Amino acid sequence: MLGFSFPRTRLFILVLAVAAFLALAAALRFTALGRRIRATVQNRPLAETSGISTRATDRLTFFIGSGLAGVAGVALTLMGSISPNLGTSYIVDAFLVVVVGGIGQIRGAVIAAFLLGVAQSWIEYSTTASIAKVLVFALIVAFLQVRPQGIFTVRIRSLA
Repeated sequence: MLGFSFPRTRLFILVLAVAAFLALAAALRFTALGRRIRATVQNRPLAETSGISTRATDRLTFFIGSGLAGVAGVALTLMGSISPNLGTSYIVDAFLVVVVGGIGQIRGAVIAAFLLGVAQSWIEYSTTASIAKVLVFALIVAFLQVRPQGIFTVRIRSLA
C-alpha cells in the first residue's frame, strides 16, 4: 500500500487529466486534423500554400481547447466551491507551466506542471504557501535565464 490516503475525487481528477492528455496527444499525432494543427502552428504561410484552411483549423483548435477547459472546470468543481473569480488564482501558474514547458509543446506543459506542482508542494511543506509561490517563481526565472525556450522546443526546418 502507498501509506497515505488518496481521496477518490482526487484520483478521479488525476485519471481524467491523464485520459484527456492521452486523447489529445493521440489526436494531434494520428489524425488529419492533428497534422493540420501542427502544420498551422509550425508554419502558417506554408500550411495555407499547401491547401490547409488555417482559419478553419484555428476554429477547430479553439473548439478543442474550449472543450478541454470545460473538462478542467468540471474537475475543479469536484475539489471545492466555485465562483466567477475562481480561475484568477490559476492564471499565473498556467502561464508559467506553458512557458517552462515550451511554447506549443503539450508534453512539455504536462512535465512542467508536474515539476512545478511537486516543487511548490515540497517547498510548502517547510514554509508557507505564499513563500512557496515566490520561491517557485524565482526558480522559474532562474531556469528561464539558462534555457529561455523552455524544456522542449518546436522543431522547425529552415533553409539557412
